[in-house]
Amino acid sequence: MLRNIKQSKILFFLMVSSLTLLTVACKKVQEIEYVQSAEEKIVVRTGHMDALSKKSVTLFGQIDSIADQKILSYGFVVKTIDQYAIERKEQEIEVGKNIAGPTIKFTYQPNEPFDLDLKYTYCFYVRTEKGYYKGEFNSFQIGGFAIDQVKKVKAKPGDEILVNGDFKLIDKNYKFFSYFANAKSDASESMETSYTLSPDKKSIRFTVPKTNGLYHGQEISFSFKRREYPYGDFYYNIAQVNILGQLLPPVKTSFTPMEVMEIMGLNLPDYRNPKDDFKIILGDLQIPFTSELQFSQIENLKGSRFKFGYTNGVETVIFKEEIIFYVPDLTKVSTEQSFVHPGAKCMIQWPGFWDFQSGMYFDYTFGNLPVEPRQTGNEFFYFEVGDLKEGIYSFQFKDRFYDISLPQKIKVKSFDWVSSDKTNVYEGDRITLYGNFSKGNMYSLLGNNNIYWDAICEKDGEATFTWFLSNFGSNKISIGYQNSAGSYTFSSKKLEINPMGISLDSFAPSSGLPGSLIRIKGKSIKYAQKNPFR
Repeated sequence: MLRNIKQSKILFFLMVSSLTLLTVACKKVQEIEYVQSAEEKIVVRTGHMDALSKKSVTLFGQIDSIADQKILSYGFVVKTIDQYAIERKEQEIEVGKNIAGPTIKFTYQPNEPFDLDLKYTYCFYVRTEKGYYKGEFNSFQIGGFAIDQVKKVKAKPGDEILVNGDFKLIDKNYKFFSYFANAKSDASESMETSYTLSPDKKSIRFTVPKTNGLYHGQEISFSFKRREYPYGDFYYNIAQVNILGQLLPPVKTSFTPMEVMEIMGLNLPDYRNPKDDFKIILGDLQIPFTSELQFSQIENLKGSRFKFGYTNGVETVIFKEEIIFYVPDLTKVSTEQSFVHPGAKCMIQWPGFWDFQSGMYFDYTFGNLPVEPRQTGNEFFYFEVGDLKEGIYSFQFKDRFYDISLPQKIKVKSFDWVSSDKTNVYEGDRITLYGNFSKGNMYSLLGNNNIYWDAICEKDGEATFTWFLSNFGSNKISIGYQNSAGSYTFSSKKLEINPMGISLDSFAPSSGLPGSLIRIKGKSIKYAQKNPFR
């Protein structure tokens, strides 16, 4: 009985042990089955490495496609291989669970510095609910090449880079590549790049490639790459270049403050990857990069002529071309008025002025008094002269961009009339007045009937009008002018007229048959309303 019990215990132990071994074996098999599968529509790639030092290295991975699978984790598998090609240990390093973009960048810092006698291989992995996906293994090793340090510079595409060191191990099996991220997709891209090795193999020279999509501040790493079986690609990073953007000289240089200037250049900053060290220089201002300059929206921008250039954190460039705010041709400003009266209209012709001032907010003054110009026709505007003393004044307008005085000065003279060419007048006679009359202005005449009549000034110093007693209702006439507000300014002195009415000098014949034609001679007879005969 005791023997049976012992046998039962032994059998039970063997069964449990078998189950345990089976469980372990299944887990091992399960891990092996988690291989990259095209059917699952997930494609992962192991990228290059960068910034290798004794204590750290930057690894890159890429997810090219993924369909309806939840990512549980992603990261890198790192192996060490000794000088006898024996794999010594493997470490899985989880980087994260949420994917922000197609390219994964991770700085690996081992617990101990990298060993000169060991080769390190790495691959990128993604674990989902359905599988475990790996890219191919790549490798790196401390040593092999000896450089002063990984060259880190800022340069423009086309610039030549010199790296000093010991490159005696370079042979035909090495290729030289540049690595950078696609600006639109953020996917890692590479380009084989030519280089020149010095005869003593103490330095190499290469040119920063000119390729579409590079932007200011973008980092390009340069590495030697060698295919090494069975450990994938071997990388050795020798330089990192941050791309410098540059502006091109402006093609258009004349603008109004309401216009927008399109900024043109090479390798300009990308809005998805802004950099603070690239500035547009406009006058004394340094403006963060923008693809369009809307001048009216630039705070503290003052003046109408500006130097233009840029700074990219390394160099400052000022172009010989200046940006100028356009002003219509001041030589075309004119006025037919040799002088104006206080409160009267001043008419100015200036082709292009109305288009120029559209949308602007100028402060207009004449003789330091505010005025408001009003349009009358495409090329003309007028304003009301303020209450100014006699003198010579300028029409001015200003804002934060402009401070302009018209070159043509305007004289202000108080109104007064001196005399007339006649006082004894018949109906319909033309009367000429003399005094401070300005050519092109209309002057007003007023009798006792509150009806205003116009006197036309076609010559400086003179104004004419036609006399009809019925128009004025009085032989005492006030003379003045109407201002733009509609009110009148009259001289205190009145013109006194001796109305002669209509005179009859003669008629003939003095007798005749009914229907005979009679000729009458006299003064202003044509204005008579009735000629009764008995």
